[in-house]
Amino acid sequence: MNKNQLKISSLEHCLGFTLVELLITLAVASTALFIGVGSMQQHLSNNRLTAQASSLMSILYNTRSEAIKRNTRVTLRKSGTHWEDGWIVFTDGNDNALFDVNLGEELLTQSSPIEGGHTLRGNRFVKDYISYTGDGGSRSKAGAFQAGTLMLCDRTGLSDPKHARAIIIGSSGRPRTSTQARDLKRCG
Repeated sequence: MNKNQLKISSLEHCLGFTLVELLITLAVASTALFIGVGSMQQHLSNNRLTAQASSLMSILYNTRSEAIKRNTRVTLRKSGTHWEDGWIVFTDGNDNALFDVNLGEELLTQSSPIEGGHTLRGNRFVKDYISYTGDGGSRSKAGAFQAGTLMLCDRTGLSDPKHARAIIIGSSGRPRTSTQARDLKRCG
């Protein structure tokens, strides 16, 4: 064998992968992809939950601001069976937390249902509506201060910081969000 034939012969054995090497590489790559996809889905769901909580906070602040600006009661009310079905904001001249177009109440805004299969439920104090008066306080139909919690939960229904947000309306009417375990109530 001459020198050139020896080089070609050694190169033939170095090219490519063995079947075992290829299978190990594919197993490692598929495991990494499986872990990455699951993590990415959780990240996207968490971002959607945060964005929806921020949007609801914005609606609450705008509702409160309209009540102060107009010096009249303005109500945020769910427009379907549940809050996730959407909501409406309207002036509430007769303080009954119902939109009465025949009485001259004005529809200020409305939303479409929230996306992603998330649920949004209020506790008994804010189950159907949140109403603000001209002084910026939240008040029930009877005139008592209105405080409560809206729970925004992802489709898993778990009430932990990765899967839920609490939107808390304090006795002053100011809303805040929380991911603290003590604030996260039962989802669903």
